[in-house]
Amino acid sequence: MNSLRNQRGMALLLVLIVVALLSALVIEFSFSTLVDLRATETFRDRTKAYYLARGGIEAARTILQEDKNDFDHPVEFWGSPLANIPAGDGDVSITITDLTGRLNVNYVADNRGNPLSGYHRFINLCEEILLLDQLQAQELADSLVYWFNQDKTRTTPDDAYYASLSPSYKRRGEKLMILDELRLVRGFDSQRFEKLKPYIRVVGGQQINLNTAPAAVLYAWQFSAAEGNVEIIFDQQDIAALVDYRQNLPYQKMQDLALAEGIGERWSAAWLQGSVGVSGTTYQVVSRGRINEGSRYAEAIIDKQENKLLSSRVE
Repeated sequence: MNSLRNQRGMALLLVLIVVALLSALVIEFSFSTLVDLRATETFRDRTKAYYLARGGIEAARTILQEDKNDFDHPVEFWGSPLANIPAGDGDVSITITDLTGRLNVNYVADNRGNPLSGYHRFINLCEEILLLDQLQAQELADSLVYWFNQDKTRTTPDDAYYASLSPSYKRRGEKLMILDELRLVRGFDSQRFEKLKPYIRVVGGQQINLNTAPAAVLYAWQFSAAEGNVEIIFDQQDIAALVDYRQNLPYQKMQDLALAEGIGERWSAAWLQGSVGVSGTTYQVVSRGRINEGSRYAEAIIDKQENKLLSSRVE
């Protein structure tokens, strides 16, 4: 009798163990299925967000092409960020920035190691933004001159520095392809790079847009001649007056500069003829596509005049 009871007890225990194991398996299977389903949904949403982000770039190109007047200023439609615009199952946000107001560092020197008009402008910009003395700022400009020199048989003062790094590398011997490449050039550490970034570019031509150029660039733009031959027409107070005027009213033509307080006809002598204008040519577009929890970002550089995509990437 006791033996029968013991057998029944063992059978019940085995049943409980089997039930517990099956329950654990079912729970684990359910959890794995839920994780896989969530991963699939996330992948689906990020894929859709990718195409939304790319669509935002194309929408920005259309916006820029529809802007057909002779000036470019952030008060126009392209200058207002578009946030969370409904699109399909999600939304897209678009920000357009005129890069034409920034100094193109590729015009610091040519590819033979000869300084160009941007050389002294860049020196002054580094003095103003990085708070360097003239000698320190000139060392940075010279590093760019050496980096651009395409003659690889020539040894520059910076070559030994690049060879001493770990890992070592050689100077490019060409103009900068992307702005981040500047980090590789001697003297441009992360801190200096981040401070200069809002004021410089590596795409497009040399001309700047007076409607979008920061005050520091407007001031530095007067330094197009060699040291000792620079004539400063606009002091910092004049530059502030030019910036204040355009806060609400765009410069629709060059003659409008005379309307800023205290400027008058002096504007015609401040900068090299043809080096400044009131319209933009090169724009940066940042687009974010979002579907539920999935987001993707796309960034592109656009030549407005030719409606040409100069570069693009999706994160």
